[in-house]
Amino acid sequence: MNKKILIIDGTYLAYRSYFAMNKSNVILTDENGFSTNTILLFFRTLFTLINEHKPTHLFIAFDAKGKTFRHQIYNQYKDGRAKMPIEFYKQMDLIKDILNNLNITNIEKEGFEADDLIAKVCSLYNGEQKLIFSADQDLNQLIDENTNIIKKYKDTIIILNLQNFKDIYGFEPYQVVDYKAIVGDSSDNFFGIKGIGPKTAIKLLEEFETLENIYSNLENIKPNWATKFEEFKDIVFRDQKIAKLVTNFDLENISLENLKISNIKPSEKAIEIIEKYQLNSIKKAVMKFK
Repeated sequence: MNKKILIIDGTYLAYRSYFAMNKSNVILTDENGFSTNTILLFFRTLFTLINEHKPTHLFIAFDAKGKTFRHQIYNQYKDGRAKMPIEFYKQMDLIKDILNNLNITNIEKEGFEADDLIAKVCSLYNGEQKLIFSADQDLNQLIDENTNIIKKYKDTIIILNLQNFKDIYGFEPYQVVDYKAIVGDSSDNFFGIKGIGPKTAIKLLEEFETLENIYSNLENIKPNWATKFEEFKDIVFRDQKIAKLVTNFDLENISLENLKISNIKPSEKAIEIIEKYQLNSIKKAVMKFK
């Protein structure tokens, strides 16, 4: 049987679940008034993904609390992001508790982001088919012949892959990091090269392929562009380094054996938690794995 690893950005899914349910103005609570919106939609989406894509293996990555190695390079990294309310973090803790008691491998690692953990798993299982669920643009750099991303594009959900990527973005997956360094990314507090917009960045990457090659050919581009590249050189190479996902760390419990979908089992503790918070639709879904 061919292997297919479904890799989920758990932090993204939790944020998405929180904002989607709040936007709907539907407030779900247990009998004690504890909000369960995020938990419910997180697991509803998780089981929908499993049912639709039928993976043989499953891995969920979360951002760790606190700063990462990227903050050591750029202390204003991701500055400006609004802090989530305490109810969100309480639900996140319960999500992880339920996942653990369902025997679903989910990991966070201090000093690194979920994206890095996803990159690590992709590098370890380079030859296996992998399907990532996330809206994080940084993960686009992982797309190759065996790695695709479930992505919302315009008003539909697509599988972003090596064949359609350039048609959508105008550049190749291996150029994602350089493109981001040039144009910036407000979500990470990257400002890019002022005066160099997306169209110019795409044109230059199409001609010279890499950021390094652009800098080696400044005499061959428009003088005003070359001046801007010179002015922002230190910043652009700093942001290039930050944007690149890393894999130079160890992760435990991520053997293919541990990631098997068939490992999912609703333990007594999992059912106890689900019943305590009156997550009836989740209970119905998890019992299918019994």
